[in-house]
Amino acid sequence: MSAASAAAVSGMDLAPHFVLVPMMAAGHAGPMLDMARTLSRRGALVTFVTTPLNLPRLGRAPSDGALPIRFLPLRFPCAEAGLPEGCESLDALPGLGLLRNFNDACAMLRGPLVVLLRDREGDAPPASCVVSDACHPWTGGVARELGVPRFSFEGFCAFSSLCMRQMNLHRIFEGVDDDNTRPVRVPAFPIHVEISRARLVRSSLPQLVEIGHGLEATKRPFIWVVKPGNLAEFERWLSEDGFESRVGETGLVIRDWAPQKAILSHPATGAFVTHCGWNSVLECVTVGLPMVSCPHFAEQFMNEKLVVDVLRVGVPVGVKGAAQWCVEAEGVLATRQDVEGAVAAVMDCGEEGSARRARAAELGRKAREAVVHGGSSFRNVALLIQHVQQRTSTRNTWIEKKPSDRR
Repeated sequence: MSAASAAAVSGMDLAPHFVLVPMMAAGHAGPMLDMARTLSRRGALVTFVTTPLNLPRLGRAPSDGALPIRFLPLRFPCAEAGLPEGCESLDALPGLGLLRNFNDACAMLRGPLVVLLRDREGDAPPASCVVSDACHPWTGGVARELGVPRFSFEGFCAFSSLCMRQMNLHRIFEGVDDDNTRPVRVPAFPIHVEISRARLVRSSLPQLVEIGHGLEATKRPFIWVVKPGNLAEFERWLSEDGFESRVGETGLVIRDWAPQKAILSHPATGAFVTHCGWNSVLECVTVGLPMVSCPHFAEQFMNEKLVVDVLRVGVPVGVKGAAQWCVEAEGVLATRQDVEGAVAAVMDCGEEGSARRARAAELGRKAREAVVHGGSSFRNVALLIQHVQQRTSTRNTWIEKKPSDRR
């Protein structure tokens, strides 16, 4: 092998190149983008697959422009899959009936993605592996065509995954009516864990009103973030009720997007009222804050059990039942009294509240230690990069025969 060839093989061509394929949804793309930054900071090259309408959303989050992350926007086949134009995100689906269409559209990205990765536009090296959301099984075919491994990016925590495994293993939902929202016990757990059926949810205006009045009744400063799905009727209520005028400088209502990590890490923040999505739980644990749990759907109810019953760093609002995607719940799942009481409990300065805050602070310390040099998460990322780099080296290394060996 010539010196030039050896240099090329040991240089850029052997650098691990991770291709990341997130689910097109804010709660899924965000943590994968964090992973992209982590890999890039550790010397790996990263291609982040997205779509034209999702690309600007990624720019909202703070990033280091010097990191070698390449964003690869693919045209999302809305029309071919029977989706409304511009429906490129799971958050934008108007109803559950289009979920299969959305998954079909995602699977249609397989061909274009393989072509682009094989063409290696610009100076991009060959892909070393594909890291994709667990909701994208079609990416296994992409990895096979490229001859690289595929790693599944799982958005659930280990506790929730174990709960789901136990539920499937014992078939506890068989024979339970779809409309039954009463909790059922998860078997074979050392603590009593009850789980309800739940799906993606859109908060109703009555529920938002209850949350607002509950926050107001606490007499404590608050920041309240409201997502865009309810903004029109929500704004009407704000105007007619005079809510913002009453709370004055004590309360701040933010429409759509807010810098959640920055808010949680601010020293003035004392607690976090959360739906218990795993991203939010992780962010809250990392900064060492106690939580008020108000789960809506999916595994959020299992995460609540972890936060409240296992880690003991949260206070439950006491959500009454689960909601269904795009079907506004009749009545409310948590009353203003529930919200006020939970906030009062989490901010309590007595023995129980102080112990809860101490446990949260200790978890935050452990979480931060895990990601610094020498921490468990730091080491695991290093092992992942090393594993992929070794596979890349094995695949790309060749030895030139001596003239005497040639036949």
